[in-house]
Amino acid sequence: MSTTLALLVAVTLLMAGHGTLVPARASAPVPVPVAASAAATAEKPNPKYVVKPGITFNHPFRNGKRGKIHRRIVKALKNAPAGATVRVITWNFDSPYLARKFIDAHNRGVSVQIIMSRGLARSQGGNPARSYPMMLRAFARGEKKRPEGLKSWIRTCKQTCRGKRGSMHSKLMLVSRSGATNWIVMQGSGNFTGAAAVQQFNDWTTVTENKALYDGWMQMWDQATQDRNFPPMRFTVGNITTMFAPHKGNVDPALSVLNKVQCTGATNTPDGRTKVRIANAVWGEERGARIARKARQLDRAGCDVEIVFMMMQRRIRGILRGMRAKQMVYIYGEEADKFKDRYVHMKGLAVQGNVDGRGDGNVVLSSSENWTRLGWHSDEENIIIRGDAAMTAKYVKHVDMIYRQAPRTLSNYVNSADPDPTPRRDGYRDEGYLGPKDYPFHELEAELS
Repeated sequence: MSTTLALLVAVTLLMAGHGTLVPARASAPVPVPVAASAAATAEKPNPKYVVKPGITFNHPFRNGKRGKIHRRIVKALKNAPAGATVRVITWNFDSPYLARKFIDAHNRGVSVQIIMSRGLARSQGGNPARSYPMMLRAFARGEKKRPEGLKSWIRTCKQTCRGKRGSMHSKLMLVSRSGATNWIVMQGSGNFTGAAAVQQFNDWTTVTENKALYDGWMQMWDQATQDRNFPPMRFTVGNITTMFAPHKGNVDPALSVLNKVQCTGATNTPDGRTKVRIANAVWGEERGARIARKARQLDRAGCDVEIVFMMMQRRIRGILRGMRAKQMVYIYGEEADKFKDRYVHMKGLAVQGNVDGRGDGNVVLSSSENWTRLGWHSDEENIIIRGDAAMTAKYVKHVDMIYRQAPRTLSNYVNSADPDPTPRRDGYRDEGYLGPKDYPFHELEAELS
């Protein structure tokens, strides 16, 4: 099959919303003219550097682990050669440290293109020390000499980039080449901010040398740059399933995993019980309630279920009452304050045991997506990796650690970034929980993301 025909097949599958893609071979980066002064001062990439695949966690309380995710991003960035492409989508980019690293890559001849939330970009104004204005100016320098496909820029979308409503909330980076590694897909729960390192527990998943997966994510990227409505997009490459929101009528990504769990018959756990570990920051509305009910069902069926979270509506906390669920919010200061507290910001889960019809099953869901109605309609990414025992064990161990350290249970929940957790009845389905008219859940979620 010719290269052109293979690409057409891949695009057709992706636009249909589902498909299985086949990896292809790498191509060399295209040379890009670089100013002599920039080339002389820029740090040279290491052509032998290897980007390691897998999952990375940070820890906001431990000096050596606060910046682990940022370091992964920077290493991949600084070893990208001239002519390579770097594509980023992030709800918030507010880190002078990271901004300078992206500018260095641009000056070295790398094509850097970034999409971020319009509201947050505007909030930075023209302050030259803030990330958006800093990169906007830097990327404009030297662009006339570059081929159209290898220019650098930072832009925003009207609201969602691929949908009609919601918000631009993904967190991902796609790198064509870094060192000796090709086709790098990076994504997770952390934005490109200092808060992501020092205030939040986040995760970051890396997949390398998978051209079919990379092409699928780049197809989503191309759609996002057009800032208009596109159909739902889900596809599977080998053991990896990708689900991009807006989801519309599809099965919830979390439930697509949890619905395939059997609680007994596990052959890879000590007691034969399936382990379910959930770390999702924000649970809201009926969507969060559905996932909570499923977790409750699995707990009653004998699964080993453990949950850590940051913010959850009262109705959902009631569904989980009596289960092993803890709120990871450390309060800094005299009262809860979302700008000071340390909290879980992860958005995923892991299953170790009887899942997908395998007694020795392993599944990790890593995502940018809070379990809310807003998340359902926004720009979000979900990646589900099956069969990676080491990754699953690492995720389970990390959630266990957070659970041990979490200071609060469901009964001593605190109102960090949650000013009015008490349900009020106003006729909204008459179910006794907060509806969109009387509770600005989407605004709070945006501030916390």
